[in-house]
Amino acid sequence: MKPKAVIYACSHRKGNTDHAAELLLKGIEEAGGAAEIIRLRKHEVLPCLACGHCDSNVDGRLEDRCVLAQKDEAARLYAPLFTAPVVFFTSPIYFYHLPSRFKTWIDRAQQFWKARMDKEPWVASLPRRKAYSVFVAGRPEGEKLFEGARLSLKFFLWNFNVRPEETLQYRGVDESRDLAAHETYGREIQRMGRDAWVDAMKDND
Repeated sequence: MKPKAVIYACSHRKGNTDHAAELLLKGIEEAGGAAEIIRLRKHEVLPCLACGHCDSNVDGRLEDRCVLAQKDEAARLYAPLFTAPVVFFTSPIYFYHLPSRFKTWIDRAQQFWKARMDKEPWVASLPRRKAYSVFVAGRPEGEKLFEGARLSLKFFLWNFNVRPEETLQYRGVDESRDLAAHETYGREIQRMGRDAWVDAMKDND
């Protein structure tokens, strides 16, 4: 089966980061690759209960580790992180951080953190891969505007042996068509998708 990248579009509405996801896809396809866009807003993700079940149920099946696994779509959303040769995220920045649904999904990854800490083979043997991000903020200023988002994403991806690579960060992009109005931004995003795919295929050789 032909390898496929995954692009997570993490906004609560259709707009700038959906457009960024489509530009990434275009760049990947230009390089001869393929990708799936997953729009998080279309999937039910329940908040972590902090119940400790995933810490104690270390010998159970993956689908049994979280008590919410059969009640929402979080597990289906994690699946590409185990197989995709390269991973992308497009996300707005709200209050200096990631949108609530995206952060809720990240919090549910405690089950994978525990498995990595225990060096369980099914996660310890995952190949090392790279992730690329596009962050869009309506706020035009703020020295640490993107810092919280970058750190959360870095340690979330550690669970899947994926390391953050390039991040494109755009300020003052607020209205739903603002990103499309900047041709330079569009070229940068498309170039990132194209170059990331080429790099991932070199790593797979």
